[in-house]
Amino acid sequence: MTDKMTEDEFEGAFAKAQELSQFFREIGPKYDEENTFAFPSIAAFKKSGLGALSVPKEYGGLGGDLLDTSRVVSELSRGDSAITLSYNMHYIMVGITMSLMSETQKKHWLGRVVDGDIMFGPFSEQRAGFSGLADMKAVPQPEGGWKLYGKKVWGTLCEASDIVTTNATITDAEGNLPEDFEERVNAESFFIGDFKVDENGQGDGVRIEKTWNALGMHATGTQTIVFDGYYVPEDGFICEWRSGAFGVLEWASLMFASIYLGMQARILEESRAVLSKKTLGAVFGAVVASDVKVSGVGHIIDGIGDMASRYELSRRVLYRTCTEVSEGYDDNWPIELRFPYIGLAKTFIAENVMHMSKHAMSMVGGSSFKKGAIFERLYRDSAASMFQPLNADQSRTYIGENLLAPEELDD
Repeated sequence: MTDKMTEDEFEGAFAKAQELSQFFREIGPKYDEENTFAFPSIAAFKKSGLGALSVPKEYGGLGGDLLDTSRVVSELSRGDSAITLSYNMHYIMVGITMSLMSETQKKHWLGRVVDGDIMFGPFSEQRAGFSGLADMKAVPQPEGGWKLYGKKVWGTLCEASDIVTTNATITDAEGNLPEDFEERVNAESFFIGDFKVDENGQGDGVRIEKTWNALGMHATGTQTIVFDGYYVPEDGFICEWRSGAFGVLEWASLMFASIYLGMQARILEESRAVLSKKTLGAVFGAVVASDVKVSGVGHIIDGIGDMASRYELSRRVLYRTCTEVSEGYDDNWPIELRFPYIGLAKTFIAENVMHMSKHAMSMVGGSSFKKGAIFERLYRDSAASMFQPLNADQSRTYIGENLLAPEELDD
């Protein structure tokens, strides 16, 4: 990005993010309880203009880089992490596609984003999640282009989106997947197209099946997307998936990390608000006193200090990682380790946010366990941090295998 946003421009965008964050905070509890997508957020998000945050200025966007986008996502998440997780999909897919599309495609699709359209990207399939090769088929058509057939199980933001991006494996004319493994890898492709469905989630060759019923992140409305002859013209092909998108997945990893950094800030904020005022009265037990304010109890003081420390370390790790990637420091890493090394920010923050959500409930006490309490919701929502790619186990495996490879040791 040659003409990135100035500090003054970022301050203006961040002020809009603060307003939007407050709106998310106000409506979040209702949609968490109802376990439905927060539909009022659509108009508010579009009105803010923040959908164009990371689009380069040459295409009409605001010119925000990884760090700018991360800071905005973190602020939105501080208001409500579940609602923000939905729109995070838009930022991820805009970031990935703009690095891979042709110039003609950028002018068209990024122009649509600048005009207010929202983008999402369902990729995972039930069989093997994000890392599994796509079983979804892209069948070549006699007139050109492809028809997609298959099912994606994590369609986050589908109920608000105008543009869909996804991966499918190009077959022969009869719809047969390549039998050779390398051919199949090379045939897995990245596509983009219009996403038009009616109020019942029905579209031309595509539909939404409302299957979302999870522990937390209720308001994301993450539904199943069924492709049943969805047509993609030739200009909807972006690139080969594994050799293309896997080279720019920092937009996924670091934006997910931003969600949980914002959640850490909210946990710290809510914990301070309760524990700075809570009084136990006369106590005879672990603490003995005629009147106890918990803000003076040792383990509460240490607990808040621990939370603040974890948040600050997470902030530094995330924002420094964004800066290093933007400045090209990742060129110093082995290419095989680029994605897991970038992903360390996300795994570090995920471990911290889960620790903080649990510790907050312990310090606040039994009232935090009641349904609808902010701490109960943050505890549920924080559990989602384990699953977005790469998770901690995957990252350690990638890194360990590479560092123990004989050829690497020889070098």
